Formats: sequence, C-alpha cells, structure tokens
Amino acid sequence: MSTGLYVVLYYCALNTKRAIIRNILSTVFVITSLALALHWVPGFSNLPIVINERITSDAITFTLYANFDKAMAGLFLCAYFYSNKRPLKADSNKAGQLNVKQPILIVIATVLATLIAALMLGLVSFNPKVPDFWLAFIAINLLFTCVAEEALFRGLLQTKLSQIITPTRLALLAPLITAGIFALAHFAGGINYVLVSFIAGLGYGYIFYRTQRLEWAILCHWLVNVCHFFLFTYPMLSDV
Repeated sequence: MSTGLYVVLYYCALNTKRAIIRNILSTVFVITSLALALHWVPGFSNLPIVINERITSDAITFTLYANFDKAMAGLFLCAYFYSNKRPLKADSNKAGQLNVKQPILIVIATVLATLIAALMLGLVSFNPKVPDFWLAFIAINLLFTCVAEEALFRGLLQTKLSQIITPTRLALLAPLITAGIFALAHFAGGINYVLVSFIAGLGYGYIFYRTQRLEWAILCHWLVNVCHFFLFTYPMLSDV
C-alpha cells in the first residue's frame, strides 16, 4: 500500500500540469522520500545482515540492515533528479569541458582529507581488515545508502540552492551550505564526527558542482565509506 501511494505521488509530482499543484506535490514527494529514508513509513521489513557486532576489538558495535525503504527512496529521488535536471548556473560553461582526471583528483582528495581528519581527531585508527560480510556491505552501502543520501543532499538540496543563489561569485555557497546540513545530519556521532562529515560533504558537493553529475558524488561518497570500512576502525573507536 505504502509503495503504491509513493509511486503515484512520484508520477503526479512529475506530470501535473498546473505549476502550483506540481510544486506542492513535489514538496510532499520529497518529504515522503525523507520519511522513507528515516524508516518512518510502516510496511517495510528491512533485512538484518549484522546485529551489534564488533568488527575489531577497539570498535563500537555495528549493525547493518538492507533498508529497502531507503533504497526505494534513493531510486525515486534519483529518477526525480534526472527527470528535472537542468544545468547548474554556477559552472555550466565548464561542465562540457571537464575531463575524467579532474573528478578523479577530487575523489582522491576527498578520501584522503576525510580519513586523515578522522585519524587526527581520534575517531578511528589504522586497522586493515576484510570482514566476512564485506560483499554485502559494499553493495548495501552503495545501493541503499550513498544513492539515497546523494540524491537528497546533492541532487535535490544543492541543486535547489544553486538555483536560488544566483550571483556567480557566490555559487560555492550551495555546496558549502549543503555540506553543513549533511554534517548536522550526523550529529548523533558527536562533534568530531560532524566535523569529519562536513569535510566529506565538501568533497561530495564540490565534485557535484564541478561535474553536474550525481554519479560522481555517489561514487566519491561510496569510496570514502569503503576505504573507511576496509582500512580503519569501523564505525569508530569505542573510547570516543
């Protein structure tokens, strides 16, 4: 029932002719997507993969679910983003000239900056490992987590901010503000976790700003998480 109503809402938000009604439905669609991502909508049985397991002896316990509600929200948010995609004003002239080397450099810089910051702030330690559920983690983190979060924060929020902030000299405010909101969404991990999330969010936002491609932001986010998972304490040190 919930899924059917969500699909109908998505279709109406895209295809309603009258602008005011379409805007209202789009707002309801985004709010509903957020509720799905936060597991507030009943009717979903998310599959537990790992429950309260310590991946390493120095880490806090970790729980992993295959959250189908969040995955569905991510899928439809991506579809909504691509259906409404328009060039970002901030860098529209550069988007076509961008070659693959530039976003790769941004990805590398984001991974290094984020994980070095986490080390320096004492959130993690260097701890290479290959847990037995590694394949499930990398698939779920990409398809269930990174897609949904990047579609929401970069695809919708940053795009909307870039349309509101019209002066070209202020264009970087859109990724900056989005990174701040993204960081605050991680406040449960503590102030240092918020700081690290802000650094990561700057990278995700900047690569989206430069490329205008949501795929690059998703890839960057996923690679940060994968490197964290395999090379460092995950999710964080137990004495933080």
